[in-house]
Amino acid sequence: MKKLKTTILLGIIISALTIPALAQNSIDVPLSNPGEPGKLVISAMFSDEIEVRTHNQNNVIVNYNGEEQHEDDSEAMKDGLRRISGGGLGLEVTEEDNEVHITTGPMPNGDLEMLVLVPRNFGLKLNTVQGDVKVSGLRGEMEISAVNGDIEVSDVAGTVLVNSVNGDMNIDFTAINQENPMSFTGVNGDMEVSFPEDAAFTAKMKTEWGDVYTNFDMDIDRSSSKSESDDDNEFKIAINKWIIGQVNGGGPEFLFKTLHGDISIRKKEN
Repeated sequence: MKKLKTTILLGIIISALTIPALAQNSIDVPLSNPGEPGKLVISAMFSDEIEVRTHNQNNVIVNYNGEEQHEDDSEAMKDGLRRISGGGLGLEVTEEDNEVHITTGPMPNGDLEMLVLVPRNFGLKLNTVQGDVKVSGLRGEMEISAVNGDIEVSDVAGTVLVNSVNGDMNIDFTAINQENPMSFTGVNGDMEVSFPEDAAFTAKMKTEWGDVYTNFDMDIDRSSSKSESDDDNEFKIAINKWIIGQVNGGGPEFLFKTLHGDISIRKKEN
């Protein structure tokens, strides 16, 4: 059977003569194999917010809009020259074998807001340079990376890998996979991760300038925070400040690491 491939390319060019106002737009993306697991892949540059939620349909819906440009922007001057073009936005959506790719180009003169609705059995890979990220309801594997922006993930039950450079992180699990390791890493920002109270895992935790908090009963092992070596008559001791804690007897390793910020590992009460 021939593979189904849907490609939609949208280009919006802003000029001084015709400056469009970006109203709410919607793209309905049919799936090659409705009802089967799929994956959403988003690569975005500049946005105000990207949100991914689940719905009860066997398709993917992309809702987007942008900030309206004002006519007086066209009067901007530089080195004696009048601006006649203010840049634009490119948005490309493709689907093949239940894998939906969304790619956005730069939007220097306005902000892009996007809401994507997917089936619950979808996974996610999301990379963004500028803008907040919100994800809820997914049950597949998730890999989320943001350079500048907060990350909020709620009501999820799959395996999650999250990385943030500048921004806070708030992750809330309904259930966890007791077989797979997970990772939560950041540079500047606090992270708070919540798990069901019966979750069993081994937490590997480290923050350079911050504190680690939890309301789980953890069996803490601090011996791994110090290592010694003796090579060629040179004795070396390294203190790496890792804290290892077993929750409910231990399980897959969950990595929690940030440079500037607090780490909170929270037990959700039933």
